[in-house]
Amino acid sequence: MSRWMVNASGHQYSAASIDELKKLAKEGKFFGGDILQPPGASEWIYALELPELKTVLGQEFDASAPAAEMSPVVRWGLAGVLAIAAAGCWVYAYGLSQDMPNPNDLELIGGESGLQFNEVLVTANPALLFDKEGGSSQVGTLPKNSKANLLGKRGDWYHLSAGGVKGYAHIIDVIPAYFFAGPATQLQYKPFYYPDQFVTIVNSAWSLVPENGNTSVTNFIFMVGNDSQFGMTDLKLKASIKDKDGKVLEEKEVVVDGVIKPNSSTMLGTLKADKKDKKAVDRVMTEALFTELMAADPKLIDRWVEGVDIKLESTGFDGATISVAEVLAVPPDGAAPK
Repeated sequence: MSRWMVNASGHQYSAASIDELKKLAKEGKFFGGDILQPPGASEWIYALELPELKTVLGQEFDASAPAAEMSPVVRWGLAGVLAIAAAGCWVYAYGLSQDMPNPNDLELIGGESGLQFNEVLVTANPALLFDKEGGSSQVGTLPKNSKANLLGKRGDWYHLSAGGVKGYAHIIDVIPAYFFAGPATQLQYKPFYYPDQFVTIVNSAWSLVPENGNTSVTNFIFMVGNDSQFGMTDLKLKASIKDKDGKVLEEKEVVVDGVIKPNSSTMLGTLKADKKDKKAVDRVMTEALFTELMAADPKLIDRWVEGVDIKLESTGFDGATISVAEVLAVPPDGAAPK
């Protein structure tokens, strides 16, 4: 189900109703000058443009005022929200002043040499690539002003590919192509560059499943929601197995096949490996993908299991959670920032 989206000073929230929006406003999560996206809409509005919030926010804000009349603080604050939310507007402003190339020196958008929709521009000198998020082991470098292909986003790290090397670079070391577009396009295409903020786990539940007489598997039943106009793919989920005190005993990552359609939610399930094929493995996938596969081979239903099974290696487990680790947004055909 589509939800209200809130962008407030580099932080993002969602709400299922006006009442929930009022609750967030009363808690000081956002103010009149912050922006909201109504359910199912692609445009954004200022919070105080919504009549139901005016009394809660207790302030007036002229959303019709031309941008030139806004104070520099408001303009840069909004630019920070649109550009690198996780880095904050002041960090980003510093990056612009120190690292941005002269627009006259290169074609920034489109054409043969400019940035494409699925590319980022390197602003660090150089940007370091690591084998995983967090910077544990370096696998390469990206020269300043070079380009890299976007493979996904994981927390504060972009999964990138350039020159035959794949790795993770911190988001403050690169700038997505949409930054060079106009404000309306920046807002519209933000989910493509921050997809993990728009994919959620819905109605998660788990149970322990005996295997060969031992309780060694936990089964997750849940839906994955996509609150954006982009399809989402290459989804990786992180299952955290915990003891009775909430301590994490082990973490397992699950790769999901299939696309989560725009502004929708889907159940996940597991297509068990064909026992006749010794090299086959279980495949976690969306119900939509399974439906497509079953249309070609109806017998697949015999190997379909609802939910995701996680084999456990630890003992003493008492709880489990599952969260989005990494995801990639799918651009519309032929779409690109302008």
